[in-house]
Amino acid sequence: MILAATDFSSDAGHALRRAALLAKRQGEPLDVLHVVSRPSLDAVREWVPAGVAERLVEDARRLLDEAAASAAGAAKARLAVGDVVDEILAACAQASLLVVGSHGLNPLRDAILGTTAERLVGRCTPPILVVRAAPQAEYRSVLVALDLLPGSAGLLEAALRLAPQALIAAAHAYDVPFDGMLQRAGVDTAVIDRHRVEAASQARAAIEALGAAAGAKGIVPIIERTHAARHIVDTQRSLRADLVVIGKRRRSTVESVLLGSVTRHVLADAEADVLVVHVA
Repeated sequence: MILAATDFSSDAGHALRRAALLAKRQGEPLDVLHVVSRPSLDAVREWVPAGVAERLVEDARRLLDEAAASAAGAAKARLAVGDVVDEILAACAQASLLVVGSHGLNPLRDAILGTTAERLVGRCTPPILVVRAAPQAEYRSVLVALDLLPGSAGLLEAALRLAPQALIAAAHAYDVPFDGMLQRAGVDTAVIDRHRVEAASQARAAIEALGAAAGAKGIVPIIERTHAARHIVDTQRSLRADLVVIGKRRRSTVESVLLGSVTRHVLADAEADVLVVHVA
C-alpha cells in the first residue's frame, strides 16, 4: 500500500498526484490520509460556538474525499484526529511508501520547527518520498547519493523500483584519510595526489559493482572530493535530475528525531523530489 499524506496545500496536491502515478504503475492500493491536529481543534473549541469545531472536521472530511476522488484509480480516504506526525507514522507502518509534499500551509511554522516532511523523515521506517514538483510524467533522471557503506545497494534498488526507465547517476563525495594532516606533516604533494586518484578509482569501481548487482544498466558515477551535501545538490541541478535518492542510516533514539546535515541540506536545497530510504 502507498500512503499519501495531505494537508490540502499545493505541495500536498503534487504529492498526491505523484502517489497516484506510482500506485497505478506498481499495481498497489493508494490510501490518502489527512490528520486534524487535536491540539489545534481543542484550542478552537475554547473560543468558538459549540459545534463549529465538529463542522471543521466535517469540512476536512469533505476535502479529503474530494482529494481521494481526484486521484487516479480507487484511492481510500482516511481521516484521523490527533498529533499530525504521530498519526502519519502510525498509518504508514504497513505502507511500502509514504508520499508527502515538501512544504505545508504554514511557512512560518515550517521555518521555526521544520516541515512535517523533515520531522517524518527523522522517524519514518518505510521509504518516504518528499515531493516538490508537479508531476508531469514518470521520473526520467535519477541521482542516487551513495556513501558506499554497507546497505548502499538498497538505494539503487529503490531507485529502480520507483523509476525503472530512468537514467541513473550516482553521486559520491570522497575524502582521503588524514589528507590535511599529511600535507601539514610535509608528505609530498605527488604522494597525496596519488592517494586521491586511488580513492576516486576505488569509489568508481565500487559504484559500478553496486550498479551491476542491482541491475542498473549504464549507471553514471559522478565522484568528487568535496562536501557530500554540496556535491549532491550541485550534481542534481547540473543534471536536472527530477529525483534524488538518499539513505537514512540507523541512529540512536535521540539522533533519529534530528536529521543529519546532509539529508537536511538535500531536502532544503535540491530542486527535485527526494526519496529517503532507511538503510540498516
